[in-house]
Amino acid sequence: MKFHRLQYPGKTLIVSTLDKRYSVFVLYFLKLWQERFLGTVDFWQPCNLIALDAGIQFHSVTLPTTFFRCWWFLVRARYRTVVFLNPDHKADRKYRWAARLAIVKYRAGFAPLKSFEPVNFSLPFNAENHHYVHQLKLFFEYLAGEKVQIWRTPEAAPVAIPANAQQLPTSEYGVLCIDIDDQSTEFMLPNLIKFVNLITRDFSCVLLFEASEVEIPDSQLQNAARNFSEVMTERAMAVCVALLNPPAALRSYTLARARWVLGSSAQTLGEAALRGVPNISIFGPLNERVWQPFSTRARTITGDFACRPCTPHPGRITCTSEKPWQCIAGVSGELMAATVLGMVRRKRSVTAVSADSQET
Repeated sequence: MKFHRLQYPGKTLIVSTLDKRYSVFVLYFLKLWQERFLGTVDFWQPCNLIALDAGIQFHSVTLPTTFFRCWWFLVRARYRTVVFLNPDHKADRKYRWAARLAIVKYRAGFAPLKSFEPVNFSLPFNAENHHYVHQLKLFFEYLAGEKVQIWRTPEAAPVAIPANAQQLPTSEYGVLCIDIDDQSTEFMLPNLIKFVNLITRDFSCVLLFEASEVEIPDSQLQNAARNFSEVMTERAMAVCVALLNPPAALRSYTLARARWVLGSSAQTLGEAALRGVPNISIFGPLNERVWQPFSTRARTITGDFACRPCTPHPGRITCTSEKPWQCIAGVSGELMAATVLGMVRRKRSVTAVSADSQET
C-alpha cells in the first residue's frame, strides 16, 4: 500500500524535546528530511550538537516555555507542518496541543497504540524494539509515503585544532567520559577508577568530566576530578589528563584523535560514534538495543537482570531493586579493560591482515 503523505509540507517546524544527551540521533532524521524536501526548516532543540553536521540547513528557533505563549508563537509563525521527534509523548504534550489549537494542518509525532493524541500523523514508537535511529527512519518513510533508497550516515563537520589542544597527550590515548549528573555515576565510580588504573598500562587516557545539566557549578566538577584522582596509581596519574566541561571545539578534537572512548556520558559517546571512533557504553536502566550509540564500532556492557531495562525513555528514574543500581555497580573494571583491549587489538589485527593480503 502506498501512502499519500507529506508531498508538500510547506513551512515546517521540527521539535525535539528529547534528552539532550541523545540528541545526536536527530541528525539522521534531519538529513533524510532535507534530502527529500530540500530547503531550510525551523528546528528547536535545547542542544548545540546539531553543529556536528555542516551539511544540514536549518533555522534555530526558541519555543516559549508556557502553553499560551507557545500557541501564540505558532499562530504568528503560520507553520503548515510541525513534527515532534520525542518518543515520550508526555514530554511535549503542551506543544502538541498548542499546534492543534493553532490549526497547524500537518502534526506528526510518535504516540502509544491506545491513546488519543493531538497529532494527525502518529506512529507507535518501538513496537518491534528497533534502535531509535531506525525508528526515526520508519517514521520518515511513514510521513513521506515512500521508502528511503539511499541510507547514509550524516557526515560530522571536520574539526580544527583548538588553541588549548597542547594539553592533550602526544602519544596514543583513549577517553573516559563521565557524566557526573547521571544518576548511575556514583555507583560506577569505583570500577571506573579500577579501569583507569588497568588501562593506563597500555594507553594514555583523557578523563573527560561533564555535566548534562548546565546549572552544575565548576567547583562540583573540580571536586569530582579531585576525588577520582585520589585513588589512582602513580602510573595512571602520570599519563592521564583531566578535562572539565571542555568547549565543544576541544571536545570534538579530543574525540577525533582518540583510539577508543568509554564511559557513561551518552552525549560524548554519541558524538564519538558519529565520528567513527570505537566506543563502549555501559547501560543500566535504558534498553541498549534502542539507545546505544549508533555505529558499527559501538559496543555495550550490560548486566543480565530481570528488572532491566526498567524505563523506555531517557530521564530520571527510581530504582526499585533490592540492591540499588546493581545493573551498573556490577560492571567490573577488569571487564571494561578487557573489552577495550579486545576491541582495539582486533581492529589492529584485521588491518594487518588486510595489508598483508594487498601486498600478496
